[in-house]
Amino acid sequence: MSTFPAMIRFAFLRIKKEHPGWGADVARPRVAKRLELPEEEMPSVSTIERYWAKFEGRLYRRHHKRHPASKRSKGPKPKEPHERWQADFKVKVKVEGVDQVDVFNIRDDFSPVKIGSFVYASNEWDDRQIQGALRQAFTHWGLCDRFQTDQETRLVNTGDHPFPSRFTLWLAGLGIAHELAGSAQENGCAERFHRTLNGRVPEGQSFRDLDHLQQVSDEELDWMNRRLPSRGRACNGRSPLEAYPEAENLRRSYSPEKELEIFSLKCVYKYLADLHWWRRVSQVGQISLGGYRYSVGTSHARQDVRITFDADAAEFVVEDSQQIEIKRLKPKGLTVEEITGLVPAFK
Repeated sequence: MSTFPAMIRFAFLRIKKEHPGWGADVARPRVAKRLELPEEEMPSVSTIERYWAKFEGRLYRRHHKRHPASKRSKGPKPKEPHERWQADFKVKVKVEGVDQVDVFNIRDDFSPVKIGSFVYASNEWDDRQIQGALRQAFTHWGLCDRFQTDQETRLVNTGDHPFPSRFTLWLAGLGIAHELAGSAQENGCAERFHRTLNGRVPEGQSFRDLDHLQQVSDEELDWMNRRLPSRGRACNGRSPLEAYPEAENLRRSYSPEKELEIFSLKCVYKYLADLHWWRRVSQVGQISLGGYRYSVGTSHARQDVRITFDADAAEFVVEDSQQIEIKRLKPKGLTVEEITGLVPAFK
């Protein structure tokens, strides 16, 4: 690249700054047009790529997304009970006497212990109901370290550079990492739990109502954990809790009455500080983040901006494509009450 004029070298650095997602094959003809030079006088694609690589730490590379750890779950395999739970939904399950239900099943990833099974009228639940289910599970088994789900849209925000969901932030505030399974196979424990429980509870039975179904599910789950011989790992015909008695030891205790003492907004801030988000400023100078609108200013209309979170100041930091800070924003909705759904005692 050193054999080309400085004007050409600068033009390729500038266009990469302006359009981080463009490859050299896209940028090459555009630089030629911008400089009003024949494309044949431009460096080769491989030369441009090598040149850019020298400045990698100083060039924005927008499409190298740094998503939360939850976006690509596969952390280390758990070595103890309650280190990681797997959860999944079985939707539109036909149940005699109740019509269709959605079943939320949670299983320990290290042992065959079943954590909980929660039933809802089909498609009539949201993240607040799932918080309630987990509060019951946490009360019985204690807090897990990691919680794995698929990308269920009522629990996880999706799209390019999504802001974490309220559910993910709630887990973060409790010191729990929300991990996402990339496939059904990666969530295999929960998938197998579906088949096991479905064959023992709804099949061939009729229920008075949803509460009756939940009661029978709870009783069956306790029987499976404590009495039913398991074919799970290292059980050798014993029940899960006979084979893994340590699963009854709490890693971290929890009670709904103590949740606001356990929940840490600083942990939420720390989690957000490891992320960043790209947004396009609207014609009226606004961006959307976490379901809220923020004003950046009409002087930046139709521009892409990068947002990070300053945990110490508890502020979003907005930068332009040249890494220049243009505004700080006080976050909306990042309160204990909004995330947990609980009202602090001092209110």
